[in-house]
Amino acid sequence: MAEKQKNRKNLVKDVSFKVAKATVRAILVYLIYFLLAPMLEPLFGLVPGFMESIEVFVAVYIVLMILSDLTAKTVFEYFFNTARALFFMAYLLFSMGDGVLSTSYENFSLTVNLTLFYTVAVLLSLLGFARTILQAINFMHEKAEASSGLQP
Repeated sequence: MAEKQKNRKNLVKDVSFKVAKATVRAILVYLIYFLLAPMLEPLFGLVPGFMESIEVFVAVYIVLMILSDLTAKTVFEYFFNTARALFFMAYLLFSMGDGVLSTSYENFSLTVNLTLFYTVAVLLSLLGFARTILQAINFMHEKAEASSGLQP
C-alpha cells in the first residue's frame, strides 16, 4: 500500500512538473511573439493577411509544443515534435508562394526575392524533422533493450 502511495505521489509530481514546464515554455514563446509583433506592424499594413497568418502559426506551434512537453518521456513526444517540424515546413512552403515579395506604396515599388532564405529555412526544418525521427528510433531502441534485459 505504501508503494502505491509513493508511486502516486511521484506521478503527481512528474505531471505537475511537465505542466509547469509546458506553461513556462508557452509563455516564453508567446512573450517573444508579443514583443516582436509591434516591430513588424509596418509590414502588416503592406502585406494583407500577414498578421492573421502569423497568429495562427504561433497558436498551432504553441499547442504542439505544449502537447510535446506534456507527453515527455513517451513515444508521443516524438510524434508531436515530428508534427511540429512538419507543420513548420508546410507553413513555410504554403506561405512563401513563389518566394518573391512585392509591394507598392504610392509611386514606389519594392520587390524582394526571398527564395534563398526560404530554402535555407526549409532545409533547417528538414534537419529538425530528421532529428525527431532519429530520436524516436533511439527511444524505441532503448525501450526494447530495457524490456529484453540486454543492457551492458
